[in-house]
Amino acid sequence: MKRLLLTLLLLGAYTGAWSQLKADIIAVDVPSEMNASSNYQLDLTLKNTGTETLNRNNCTLMVSYVSGPDAEEGKKFFMEKDAYVSIYSGKEYIFKWTMEAPIVPGVYKISMALMNGSSTLAKKDATVMVEGDYATEITVNLPGFLEPEKEYAKLTGVVKNTGKAQWPVGTYQLKGEVTSSPSGASKEDKEAFEFEEDIELSNLAPGAYQAITFEEKLETPTQGGTYTIEVSVQLDGSPFDARNNTLRLDAGVQVEEQEAQITEKVTRKMHPEKEYAIDFTIENSGKLKWDKGKYAIKAKVDRAPSGMDKGIFEKTVNFEGSEMEEGDAKSVSFPEVTPPNTPGTVQVTYEILKDGKPADLEKGSLKINYEIVELLPELNIGRVTLEDDMVPGKNYKLKLDIKNYGEVMALGDDWEIKCKTRSLKPSNYKPPRGVFDISLDGIDMKAGESKYVDGSIKAPKVDKETSIRLQFDIYYKGDRMGSTKTFDIKIKP
Repeated sequence: MKRLLLTLLLLGAYTGAWSQLKADIIAVDVPSEMNASSNYQLDLTLKNTGTETLNRNNCTLMVSYVSGPDAEEGKKFFMEKDAYVSIYSGKEYIFKWTMEAPIVPGVYKISMALMNGSSTLAKKDATVMVEGDYATEITVNLPGFLEPEKEYAKLTGVVKNTGKAQWPVGTYQLKGEVTSSPSGASKEDKEAFEFEEDIELSNLAPGAYQAITFEEKLETPTQGGTYTIEVSVQLDGSPFDARNNTLRLDAGVQVEEQEAQITEKVTRKMHPEKEYAIDFTIENSGKLKWDKGKYAIKAKVDRAPSGMDKGIFEKTVNFEGSEMEEGDAKSVSFPEVTPPNTPGTVQVTYEILKDGKPADLEKGSLKINYEIVELLPELNIGRVTLEDDMVPGKNYKLKLDIKNYGEVMALGDDWEIKCKTRSLKPSNYKPPRGVFDISLDGIDMKAGESKYVDGSIKAPKVDKETSIRLQFDIYYKGDRMGSTKTFDIKIKP
C-alpha cells in the first residue's frame, strides 16, 4: 500500500511538472503569396503561457511541408530552430527565418509546430500560393541576308528559361509566323519562313535552356526583299504566357539589281589657294553586268559658303562603264580643285550617269563634305619664368616662352595671352582685381619662330601665407588656342 502511494505521488509530481510547459502561437507572418525563387523572411510569435521558462532545451520551432505540387521543392519550407533565449512565463518571443520560395508554382500547405521533444506545445497551419514568374529568351540563327531560291542548312534555335519559376508540363512548340513581307510576295514565299517545331520544355528549370535543330532545310523564296518573322514559344497550342516570348527576326532576301561602289581618293580638309586632286575608283560590285550605254560621273554642289563659285567643284567626267562585268573597276580623275579663301563646308554629290541621266544602280551616288578651313598659326606656351616665392608690394618680371608651330605668320594684333587665377590655400582667398587677371599683347611671329612675351606682376598684400595657381591661355581672334599653362606661386606676409 505504501509503495503504491509513493508511485502515485511521484507520477503526479512528474505530470504536474511537465504540464507547466505551455505555449501559444499568437502571430504568424507568412506571406500568402510568394514569387518563385524569391527570398522571404518569415516570423512566428509565441507566448509562454505556462509557469516554466522555455529555452533551447525544451522549445523548438519546426516548420514542415504538408502538401503541394512538388514534394522536393516543398522541402524548401522545412526549418528547425531552437529558442536561443530564455522565455519566461508570460513573455513573448519571435522566431525569424528566411527561405527561398520553390521554383514550382502552385499551392503549398505547411505546418508550424512548437515542439518539446516529440510533444507538441502549439501548432498552426498555413497555405502559400507560389506564383510563376515565367520569362523566355529565344534565339534562332536565321541569316540576315539571303540569296533567293537557295537551299540553306537547317536552322537551329535555343530557348532559355530566364524567369524564376520552373516551367509547367505540357506540349511545347517553337513557332514562326511572317508578319510582314515585300509587296508581291506570294503565299509560298511567306511559307518559306514559317515553321512549327516540337521542343521539349516541360519542367525547364530557371536558367536552363533547350537547343533545337529544325527538321527541314531552309529554302529561300523567289521574291526578294525583307521578311519579318515573329518567333514564339507555344504551350498546348497557345502562346506561352511568359515575358519576352516574342522574337522578331528580319530576313533580307537579296533583290538582284545592278550595283556600283564608288571609292574616293580625296582630301576632305582643304586650305584656301592650294591645289587638291579629286580621284575615284568606280567598281561593278553587283552580280549583274551593267547595261550598255555612255557612262559619266557628275559632281553637283549641294551646299557651299555664301558667294563661293560652285563651278570650282561642279564637273562631269566620262568613263568606260558600258557593259562592265561584275568585279571590274575604272579609275576616274576630276580636274584639280583650288578652294577659294571662303571658309566653310562644301557638300558635293557625285552621281553616276548613263546616257546623260542618273544610272539605275544601287549605291550609284556618293556624298562628300569638304571643309575649307583658314590656315592658322599654331601658338603654344612653353616655359613660364616668374619668381614663385613673393612678398607683398614687390614687382616681379614675368616671361612666357611662345612658339608658332604653324605654317603661317601670327600677327601681334590677332592674339593675346590672358591670365586667370585659382586660389589653392586658403581656398576662399580672392586676389584684388587687376593683379593677376591680366592680358599680355601678342607680337608678330613667323612660322616656326619662338619668342618671349614679357610682363610684370605686383604681389598683393596678404594676411597669411597664400598659394595661388596662375593659368595662362592664348586667344587667337577671340578663340582659345593651344593648351593651358599653369604656374604656382606663394605670397608670404
